[in-house]
Amino acid sequence: MAEPGVILPPVHRREELARTWTRSATSASYIPRSADDIEALLLELVDELLAILGAEKFSMSAGLPIGHRLVSEGFIDPTALTATVAALSEGLLADVAPTPDNELAKRTMSLLGAVSAGYADGLRAYTLTQQEEVKQALFNAVLRAEHNLRGTENRFREVFTSSATGIAITKLDGMCIEANPALAGILNVKQDRLPGRLLTDIFRDEASGDVMAPYRRILDGEVARVHEHRRLRKEDGEVAWVLFAISLLRDGAGDPAYFVTMAQDVTELHLLQDRLGHQLLYDALTGLANRQCFHTKLESALERAPRDGTITLCCLNLDAFSLVNNSFGHSVGDRLLQTVARRLEEVISGENALVARIGGDEFAVLVEDSPKTPDIGELIGMLTRELEDPEYIDGHGFAVGASVGAVRRQAANGLTAAELFRAADTALRKAKTTGKRQWAKFHEAEDRAAGDLARLAASLPAAWENGDLAVGLQPVVRLSDREPVGARAVLTWGEADHTTILRLAERTGWSVHVGPLLLRDACRRFAGSPGVLRVQLTRNQSADADLVRAVHRALADSGLAADALELSLDVGALLDELGDARDNLEVLGDIGVRVGLCGVTGGPLDFELVSDTGVRSVTLSPALGSGSPVLAAETARTVEVFSSFGATSSVLDVPSAEAADWWAAIGVATGQGGVFVTH
Repeated sequence: MAEPGVILPPVHRREELARTWTRSATSASYIPRSADDIEALLLELVDELLAILGAEKFSMSAGLPIGHRLVSEGFIDPTALTATVAALSEGLLADVAPTPDNELAKRTMSLLGAVSAGYADGLRAYTLTQQEEVKQALFNAVLRAEHNLRGTENRFREVFTSSATGIAITKLDGMCIEANPALAGILNVKQDRLPGRLLTDIFRDEASGDVMAPYRRILDGEVARVHEHRRLRKEDGEVAWVLFAISLLRDGAGDPAYFVTMAQDVTELHLLQDRLGHQLLYDALTGLANRQCFHTKLESALERAPRDGTITLCCLNLDAFSLVNNSFGHSVGDRLLQTVARRLEEVISGENALVARIGGDEFAVLVEDSPKTPDIGELIGMLTRELEDPEYIDGHGFAVGASVGAVRRQAANGLTAAELFRAADTALRKAKTTGKRQWAKFHEAEDRAAGDLARLAASLPAAWENGDLAVGLQPVVRLSDREPVGARAVLTWGEADHTTILRLAERTGWSVHVGPLLLRDACRRFAGSPGVLRVQLTRNQSADADLVRAVHRALADSGLAADALELSLDVGALLDELGDARDNLEVLGDIGVRVGLCGVTGGPLDFELVSDTGVRSVTLSPALGSGSPVLAAETARTVEVFSSFGATSSVLDVPSAEAADWWAAIGVATGQGGVFVTH
């Protein structure tokens, strides 16, 4: 089954696609078959292509046999391949929106590349077959020269002249004796200008150097024949890509006599493969390297960097870019992305650097540092300042900010490309937590600590499943006389305390899942005990739409009376009106459950919330206390204000008996955990 968001191949248009393919191919080249036969063949190939594109596990190499099949069925003119790719790319992607990261588009480009590769291989085999036929014709002509010289010469001349493949017959020193019209057409020169010229003059190969090297290898007996691609310069200065097949023709005594060189013009095929390759490695909108290309370039940079040299990698995320798309449309957003790409390239134009677009509004900048490369802070300042200048599009001025994460490392420290990229991405996430248009450097110690916490967060569900993470009860004590008045539900785990567990659960969203389980187990354990069971909820748990249902289920399952349960909702969730937090506060009170607030700091909004909602219990934030004279005085005033509203105060994790006495002295009613926990 296709993943959500994946556009399936257009199977419903298979016949239409086959007809379009037939019209394109037959109008571009001559194929010695009837139109009905061609359409039936291409319909069969369309079904194969659709099956490959729609397969759960995509295989690009499955397109190779289709390219071979085209050649074997008579599609030997390169213009037929050009028409094929045009018809297929348009037909297969007709339903696809023009987005660069579409999975069907990626599959289609990869598959057409494979079809082209298979076509090239088929042309190579076709060329070899023609070469062998010509060689055999030449050899037979020598054997039968005395008996039927005229007939043999006529047959050879027909093959030689009418062949679509360029042919040159040369002496062993490279002097051309004869060349056919096809070769003259490939080189864009008159046919009568080729005989008498050396191969080094005819085949001007600027890339591979010594033109005669493969001929000498054949003459020395190293190989029987040579097949190779060459980039040639034509007489008019244009460039042609040619597939060569070179072999040796021997005389009746078996001695070397002539070289036969056959040339197939594959320029269009080469350009097509280049275009397909570019689309797979570069972002279609901005022209920048994409994530795959950037990762490869990063690996290469690490490999060639000197041991004492450094590499700087910056990951940028545009701030609030979605506002542009939502307010002015994606066309404006696309133009703004193009502006960002151009400006980033301009900033680092003086460096050995690369800019890539690695996501929708995410970019990366790689700099192979030199003595003149600025420090990270200055480099990031240059990048962000360039983006802040407005760009005017359709009369509107747009300026975007960016959050940036950066890492600078020596190549000798052994970091892989993936590790370096992860480090920069980690720094980017850190920068984004501090606000918009911020930047941060990567710090290994912080990353190790964050990694440890991330691993703990990821392992929470398994720890619960295995019983390593469980629900425990801690005493709630009246501070005035230290008498227990109930219990507090906590999560216990050997790897972390209750507060850390809930903080990690909030990061992953698992807190919403574990909330009902904590309620259920805590109510079961507390049922039959005196006093009140207190449960402090996190921000996400307080806003959970299923909270009331979970409370009903826990009470019914345990038999605990509703007024024996006190739920403290997160004050931040209520003030922000997050999710169903406000509704939960009202409904829980209606069903008889005691409702309180937790995370209270005593600000004006907290006072107003207690006054408006009439809650009778507040659990103070651990940030309050007697840490300084000012804090002690303000904490005492906060407790007094809540008391004037009729709300009792409680404090978590009291560290010592002296602290408990201080809290009691300022009017706090109960303490939970800390010094009151017996081990």
